[in-house]
Formats: sequence, C-alpha cells, structure tokens
Amino acid sequence: MNEFLFNLILLCIPILGAVITGFILPLIKSKISAAQLNTIAKWVEKAVQAAEMLFDAPKSGKEKREYVIRFVCQMFNSKKEVITEEQIRILLEAALQQLTP
Repeated sequence: MNEFLFNLILLCIPILGAVITGFILPLIKSKISAAQLNTIAKWVEKAVQAAEMLFDAPKSGKEKREYVIRFVCQMFNSKKEVITEEQIRILLEAALQQLTP
C-alpha cells in the first residue's frame, strides 16, 4: 500500500507542474500586466500634462508627443521592453481625449 501511494504521488507531480505552468502562471502574468498597464497609463497622463505646460508654443504637438514617448520609454523600457511605442501612442491619444472637453 505504501508503494502504491508513493507511485501515485510521483504521478501527480508532473500533472501538478503542467497545471501550474499552463494555467496559474499565465493568470498571474496577466494580473501583473494589467497592474503595469494602469501604472503606465497614469504616467502617460502625467507626462501629457507636463508636456502641455512645457511646450506652450503653437503648433508644438509633435514635440509634445515625442517628449511623452521618450519619457515613458526611458521610465519603463530601461531594462527590457515593457511597452511599445505604438502602445504609448494609443495611451497618449486616450490621455489627450480626456484632457480636451
């Protein structure tokens, strides 16, 4: 009986590893990614507000946009790429929509 229980436990270990790898880790990664996305979105909003104050000259939209993208890239992509420039642009446009009434 003891040997049977031991073999059953040995059989369950790879199954448990597969469940953890297949379901639990992606779930945790998605939760972390959602939290990171919220943090990045808040920083993009702050960077947009700062760019609005720093570049008050007319027709300086391109400089403002580049400032925000450069700031967010430096802040979050220093060690590895967390967010792409296209994603930053989308968050930037969303932040601009919130600012304009």
